Amino acid sequence: MKGDIHIHSKYSPDSISEPEKIMITAKHMGLDFIAISDHNKFRLYSGDIIVLPAEEVSSLDGHILALFIDGEIQKGLSQAETVEAIHDKNGIAICAHPYRKVNGIGSKFLNIYDAIEVKNGRCMASCNSRSELLSRNTNKPRTAGSDAHFYEEIGRVFMEAEATDQESLRKAILAGNVKIFGEDLSLQGQFELYMKLGKEYVLRGFKRI
Repeated sequence: MKGDIHIHSKYSPDSISEPEKIMITAKHMGLDFIAISDHNKFRLYSGDIIVLPAEEVSSLDGHILALFIDGEIQKGLSQAETVEAIHDKNGIAICAHPYRKVNGIGSKFLNIYDAIEVKNGRCMASCNSRSELLSRNTNKPRTAGSDAHFYEEIGRVFMEAEATDQESLRKAILAGNVKIFGEDLSLQGQFELYMKLGKEYVLRGFKRI
């Protein structure tokens, strides 16, 4: 199975993508599973593709990806409290894009996560390389995702695992039995992305997520 576990929909303040179209687009691209991991929002989905229950949580220290959860995780907690809350909701806690300057955990990283996102479709190669090194140094399983906020970004980065359903996929991720595919963000891609993000930041009234 292959899939993209970091996708945002219109229920995130920085995306307008419709969940139904996200699922259609992902299936058209040959993905078997996705996670619609909106910022501090939790919703369940069903369709012709496996949609993992997920949320990207804004902790006090940075963004944390919560996967396989059975309820919404409160934002604004410390990273330790956030990870504990994710576990309480039967989820796995993934340190998302650790070295992104604005909302990565970075130097505040605590060795409490179930996995580390080592390739993010919106990060440059240097950022992803540091995340990969962190995974190796801490002996944590690796994950990856596009961090798509637009349809054309879906599946730009994806994972592949020998799994048949959510439970076997969960086990594969925790065991580190996944393969990662995709490209790092180019300089041109970064420029275009930052232009879009800057416009959205202004429209949000200069509010961080």
